[in-house]
Amino acid sequence: MKQILTEETFSSPQWLKIICYFFGPLLVLTGLGLLMQKDFPQEIIFLVPLLLLIAVSMLMYTRLKLIISNTDIRFTGGLTQHQFLWTDITKIDMKMVGKYQTPVCTVYYGKKSLELNRGFYLKGNFNRILSLLEMKVTPELFSRQYQTIRRHLI
Repeated sequence: MKQILTEETFSSPQWLKIICYFFGPLLVLTGLGLLMQKDFPQEIIFLVPLLLLIAVSMLMYTRLKLIISNTDIRFTGGLTQHQFLWTDITKIDMKMVGKYQTPVCTVYYGKKSLELNRGFYLKGNFNRILSLLEMKVTPELFSRQYQTIRRHLI
């Protein structure tokens, strides 16, 4: 097990954050504008909460961060926060999901799990996260399926 010299932070790409910061408030303003209409159909009242939910989700999405340090792993910014030590990890598995066969790495610790999706971190950051996991965790904790998929990713 090697040492991680600096704490590394992974989040969504900057261009995606800019899009969310632009369209999130725009959806809020659209929802408020629909509420201000005098004679609007009754169906619109169901559309406004949906627009506000999407806007809040977009703004929360920009706050998601995965922080990997030499002592622990932290996932912050979402509804469920994760923080665990490297020694708490019991298993690491990977599977391919969706139409485009996107790899999803699942880190099991205690009775919980943390899913890391390449669709969120993109290819370069996702490979770096997997490299850091392989540096700090003993090889016995990686499943056979993880090792097979990882060879195809390299």
